[in-house]
Amino acid sequence: MNIEDAMSGKYSFYKDPVLAMASYQEFGFHVEKDFFTSEYCDFLIAEGNNLSGARAGNFKPALMPHIENSVFFDVMKERKTVDVIGKLVDGTPVGIQTQFFYCKPGTRGFSLHQDNFYVEAGDGCFASVWIGLVDTIPLNGGMIVYPGSHKEGNLPVRKLNLSLDPKQDRNANNEETEVPAKYSPHHLSLSRGSALFIHAYLVHGSNSNQSDSSRYAVLNLYLKQGEKFRSGNSAQRQPLALT
Repeated sequence: MNIEDAMSGKYSFYKDPVLAMASYQEFGFHVEKDFFTSEYCDFLIAEGNNLSGARAGNFKPALMPHIENSVFFDVMKERKTVDVIGKLVDGTPVGIQTQFFYCKPGTRGFSLHQDNFYVEAGDGCFASVWIGLVDTIPLNGGMIVYPGSHKEGNLPVRKLNLSLDPKQDRNANNEETEVPAKYSPHHLSLSRGSALFIHAYLVHGSNSNQSDSSRYAVLNLYLKQGEKFRSGNSAQRQPLALT
């Protein structure tokens, strides 16, 4: 396994499941190319721009958009997504959170973090999937990953002293994970519709959007059925059956 293959999405859970799982276990993330069609990406962008917050001019990430529009629950329970997540958490998954990202030009990136810092689930039972609805590169807010960092488990964090970005989640830049020096950042460039599956402990973040267009994406969080997790003050996560 090498990092270039992992970043390019060389292995697919639908064609090479053994190699795809081995790559995920080695690096802490998996890229599944051409997961959504361009037409479906356009549809989801239109639905996201029709959420009440966007209509009111609020382009912070939309928390739990499935409550307002069932289309986003349909995304969460897509059979092909659930099938992969089931392998990653080794059991029947439930959904616990949906998000829609606008990432307008000038939006500050999300600081380095581990998803399980917020969810506080047990080992091996939590994973998430981030799907870019446009081509994503470092310039427009592309993702940053630290391959292999998931093997460390929970890492310490340090508080940040940054002003709030009105276009970013209010919790996005409160703190950042302290990454051991042996891990290096890798910037992902993903074609629209590609899915990024993320281990609960993988250190990752995103670049600021320095382009002149929005970087739309959806993010869904999943948990092995029956496992404990933190609901969160803002997200108010609740288990959602996916069948």
